Amino acid sequence: MNLIETLLDGKRKNVILDTDTYNEVDDQYALAYAMLSPEKVNLLAVTVAPFKNSRAATPAEGMEKSYAEAHHIRGLVDEKSALPIYRGSTTYLPDKNTPVVSEAAETIVRLAKECTEPLYVVAVGAITNVASALLMAPEIAEKIVVIWLGGHALHWKHNHEFNLRQDVPAAQVVFERAKNFVQIPCAGVCTEFATSVPELQYHIGGKNALCDYLLELTANYNKSHENTAVWSKVIWDVTAVAAITAPETLDMVQIPRPVVTDNENYAFDMGNPHYVYVRRISRDALYTDLFQKLTNQ
Repeated sequence: MNLIETLLDGKRKNVILDTDTYNEVDDQYALAYAMLSPEKVNLLAVTVAPFKNSRAATPAEGMEKSYAEAHHIRGLVDEKSALPIYRGSTTYLPDKNTPVVSEAAETIVRLAKECTEPLYVVAVGAITNVASALLMAPEIAEKIVVIWLGGHALHWKHNHEFNLRQDVPAAQVVFERAKNFVQIPCAGVCTEFATSVPELQYHIGGKNALCDYLLELTANYNKSHENTAVWSKVIWDVTAVAAITAPETLDMVQIPRPVVTDNENYAFDMGNPHYVYVRRISRDALYTDLFQKLTNQ
């Protein structure tokens, strides 16, 4: 499989979105964007990832809050939607050989085996659920394409990125075991995909209940920066969905994949299998598509 050509072929694809929906404000945009792109996305399920930060004291609490938030976004997009949403892991991997069994991991395995076409697992949080699925059923590596927003750019000064550092063993599993793998790095690549509250107000303000909720979320996230004259927010997770909905907005290359070390850094072996590395994002084109989808529902 030439993965870049496959991503660009314009065909509708079977997708699972693995998301820590309550972690920030970007997952909400990503879930809505996926749901509002049925011409490209056959969204089979949402699986919920764990997270731990100032918004959740434990990974389990983060997962439960994200589970509730995913339902909320689903209802705002389509109150009649029956899109299945599955709880994910309540802990991170103890090591890179031991899965954490959850509804999410079991769903990834089940759907990978059921689909006659490749299953695209778009992961935008700690990659615990995906790694667990690969450990539980190694044979699905042949049947899934993993698209992950995680880690920083290969040239970045460090790799202490939130999604990766939460569960380093899970990242190691995916880099080692995912046969078809796309990485969208955060700092150095995805940081291009920033917007501002005034821009959001202009493009999506007052359009519908979903848009108003997303705008309110983003504006409230700005409270800690309210004394800053200029402030922007990266809507990170939309870029991972864009690998399916608008792949032409991503500059993708196939290169040998790095090794994720125990201290969260990259090591390089030019003999490693190739993967797809996103090195640039066409920010304006992708926001144009996102805003059109959000406001035309």
